[in-house]
Amino acid sequence: ADVQHDAGAALIARGVPREQLQKDSTGGSTGTPTEIWLGPEETGWRESGLEYPLARIGVPTGVATAFFWGHHLDPLARDTLLKRYRDFESNSRWFDCFRLSPEALERYHRGFESWRPACIIAYASALGALAEHVAEGGGGGDRPRYPVRCFVTGAEKLLPEHRATIERVFERPVHERYGSRDVGLMAFQFAPHRTLDYEVDWANVLVEPETGGGDASILVTKLHADGMPMLRYRIGDIGRFVEDARPGHPAFVLREVLGRDIDRIWLPDGRWIHGIQMPHLLKDYPVREFMFLQRADYSVELQIVPRNGFGEDNRARILSTVAANLPGLDIAVVTVEEIARTKANKWRPVVSEVKPHGGETR
Repeated sequence: ADVQHDAGAALIARGVPREQLQKDSTGGSTGTPTEIWLGPEETGWRESGLEYPLARIGVPTGVATAFFWGHHLDPLARDTLLKRYRDFESNSRWFDCFRLSPEALERYHRGFESWRPACIIAYASALGALAEHVAEGGGGGDRPRYPVRCFVTGAEKLLPEHRATIERVFERPVHERYGSRDVGLMAFQFAPHRTLDYEVDWANVLVEPETGGGDASILVTKLHADGMPMLRYRIGDIGRFVEDARPGHPAFVLREVLGRDIDRIWLPDGRWIHGIQMPHLLKDYPVREFMFLQRADYSVELQIVPRNGFGEDNRARILSTVAANLPGLDIAVVTVEEIARTKANKWRPVVSEVKPHGGETR
């Protein structure tokens, strides 16, 4: 992806007429968005890649679908005639997930309850916030009757605690999908009641581990990138592969998507702890949101948005737990009103300003 960012237009395929190219970009979750170009073949495969898994879980095009979504590159305002027509034609409505408050969550809850869409496609953390709002008595405390069929989450890692709350409150399945701005959909959880494995969209993308089976950086090759061929590059995420997975061979299943490769807390001796472990340290405490912010001197500030009932005893116990898991680092626990999002308006549980040994900026 770094090569793609630096080379820019030099990577555009010469065999596709310029007027048939569509300009797009990466999400820029961890830096400046990278400009990419899509040809007609890739555009078609992207669209089918989104429609096919939804149809498999009983949400074909035209079924009432709510998008609890948004993006800094795609303004939420559906203020053009074409966009409004497409929303009407597809029976979909959009709900802004970036400006949340108790009042907004209650308004959305009542709107969903009145409309009762078959499916809600949502940012993971936004859906978690909605589930917690309803669990705490939103809407009068009655069990919600929406969605009629299921939820689909994406954009961010769905925490196990959020999944448990969503399933308990709504009594509907939660399918997690995995994709990126530059690739589109890569994998989908089709049967969460049976397994949380992701089935890779192998007809559209080739996914493989950078190293052997187990936890490894995810490599991707877009098989239909007619506008800007992108071959075997790091997507920037860590995945958990089956044990016999290996580089050079397509993976048809991902056990889990662990998170961004850069979401690590570094120790002075060069070792690191991946951010996927951090949420588990806080799951037993009245914490609504959090972020581990590591400064360049290796110190860590744990920012917490508390729930009702959070007290000094909780702060002390969290500090003790975190310090035991991050030996040798100065730890501070502070309460804040909200956690800052990235430029792509995504929640990152771990942000580190440390430059690892060798000078590579993570």
